[in-house]
Amino acid sequence: MIVCPNCAARQLNGTIFCAECGANLIDSGPPESTRELDVGAVESHEHAPVSGLPPANDTQPAHMVTLVVVSSRRRIEVDLSDEALIGRADPTRGILPDIDLGPFGGYDAGVSRRHAILSYRDGKYRVEDLGSANGTFVNGRQIAPMCATPLQHGDEIMCGTLLLRLEVRNRQR
Repeated sequence: MIVCPNCAARQLNGTIFCAECGANLIDSGPPESTRELDVGAVESHEHAPVSGLPPANDTQPAHMVTLVVVSSRRRIEVDLSDEALIGRADPTRGILPDIDLGPFGGYDAGVSRRHAILSYRDGKYRVEDLGSANGTFVNGRQIAPMCATPLQHGDEIMCGTLLLRLEVRNRQR
């Protein structure tokens, strides 16, 4: 039996992650950090025009947006009534982002645990890089850390090399 160093739960020999708290049970030395990418690994993506308006739905919160993971076309629904942390979950360190990109290849794409903040303030959608290891890009241009950058429907946000497209609902017409 293995005893989890985080929560002391007993696990079967050979278990990689604790079934109780999700902690890594393999002693791999120093804690995992964000994978550093080669400068050449960051691709430039042309901003593709978005056709049509997303359907308005009055039963949804006023600041509901969808992030589309471009590589898989998976959709992440986000309520921006409050700001949302984009990153990768790390339960052992207590980092549980509102938008967890780990299941979408976030580690391999160089997404930091606390990568960026997505928000809606003063009538504008914004993204702010939190000093991530591999940067945040909007429509192919890297944004400055700790500086909120405006977004609009159809903009592409790249965290490391993971490309997302913003779809805004309930837009003013």
